[in-house]
Amino acid sequence: MAVIVSDTSGSVGILAHVAAILLIASMLMTTMRWLRIAALGSGLAAVACFAVAGAGTSALVLALLFVITNAAQLAILLYRSRMHRMNQEERELLEHVLEVQEPAQQRRLLDLLEWRDVDEGEVLMEQGQPKPPLIYVASGAAAIEHGGQIVGICGPRDFLGEMALITGEPAAATVRVTNSVRIARFDRDALGQLTHSLPEMKRAFDAALNRGLAAKVLRMNQAAAGQDV
Repeated sequence: MAVIVSDTSGSVGILAHVAAILLIASMLMTTMRWLRIAALGSGLAAVACFAVAGAGTSALVLALLFVITNAAQLAILLYRSRMHRMNQEERELLEHVLEVQEPAQQRRLLDLLEWRDVDEGEVLMEQGQPKPPLIYVASGAAAIEHGGQIVGICGPRDFLGEMALITGEPAAATVRVTNSVRIARFDRDALGQLTHSLPEMKRAFDAALNRGLAAKVLRMNQAAAGQDV
């Protein structure tokens, strides 16, 4: 919706500028919820602008329709979000680790997850295993072994199997549970199809996996430095 007002002074000019700025801001939002909120604010400012300026009925009606449409869509988003209440583990993974905020995208990701409790001593993946699973650790700890030697420890908020997912190579290490863990295992094939169809989802996963890898490398370097002292 374009708001064009020749008088740029006084309240009419201010409202027109607010409407235009909020409309531009809505196009910069990365989530549909905030896009709707910004667009709703733009529409309300436009309605006020047209009312103060004494614009024609058609302009005011169009602005009102714009407001009603965005308000309805925002209400639907909020309703769907409340209808699907995630538990704390799911919310931590989707909203804080992957930083996916859209309810529709969250639901699609939840369909790809299998949550499990795994006891101490169980192996989550073997070194050299082709197409190892992508696993997220919600709680507990597991040892990363390479050539029979422990080279690192993974814990809450860590991913396992991410290097194999990125490179397509077999698992580079064995992962053995040291303290009972709560994990979420992704359906790799379905995840690949989802990230292929939704570029923004691929960017979210790439960013999260890269952050996780960087944190792992830092911990391993710190552990190696401590052993050398």
